[in-house]
Amino acid sequence: MNYEILGQIRVSGRPGVSAPRARKVETLLAVLLAKDNQVVTTEHLINELWGDNPPARASAALYVYVSQLRKLLRGTGDAPEESPLVTSPRGYSLHVGAGELDADRFTFLYQRGRSLYRDRGYGPAATVLREAAALWRGQAFGGFTDSPDVQAYAALLEEKRLECLELLMETELLVGRHREIVGQLSALAKEHTLRETFHEYLMTALLRSNRRAEALEAFASARQNLGEQLGIEPGNSLRKLHHSILFEELTDAI
Repeated sequence: MNYEILGQIRVSGRPGVSAPRARKVETLLAVLLAKDNQVVTTEHLINELWGDNPPARASAALYVYVSQLRKLLRGTGDAPEESPLVTSPRGYSLHVGAGELDADRFTFLYQRGRSLYRDRGYGPAATVLREAAALWRGQAFGGFTDSPDVQAYAALLEEKRLECLELLMETELLVGRHREIVGQLSALAKEHTLRETFHEYLMTALLRSNRRAEALEAFASARQNLGEQLGIEPGNSLRKLHHSILFEELTDAI
């Protein structure tokens, strides 16, 4: 099986790519993937599916959704034991094998890229980190908001994604690909206006591309966003870079 949560939830296996159509089944799958290989109690699943207002026969309704999800996951197999959705005395768990979840593959590649970066293998690190970033098709779980567990896991994954992108942009600068990443950095700076690292790398890439005026404009935009949204000035690193550009004190800090 192949489970994809770095975007809209999708499952692929023997019958091809599919996704649950019923919202509660999608919620159930999302929660079990957020807790992969862990037993999630019946009570917890009921709370995740219905919050403080469960139906009178919530356990029976949950059983129906579990049956629907098991059918989806079983694919073309006929035997119930072929389903990775396992029933236990306390609840249910979803067996996810090594490499079957795209979030696990992303984490492995991100950690591999970090290791290469620490060993100063910047070229290979950039290749691996870009491969990791490419696994993302959109917001984790497709922006799913029905479950507190899923929201928490999605937030954790999003932070890892941004850290991966920051490290990727840094390694690309270190190997001299400043011209190639200006467009991506510009998009990242506009999307994540409070993430100063993206603004700093954008300014650096523009400066190294002989686009000094645009680098100064990027700083002005970052300063305006920080002031309007948080009422603060840019951090020391961003201000030092701005000063060096103003006075043409080119540095090799990145």
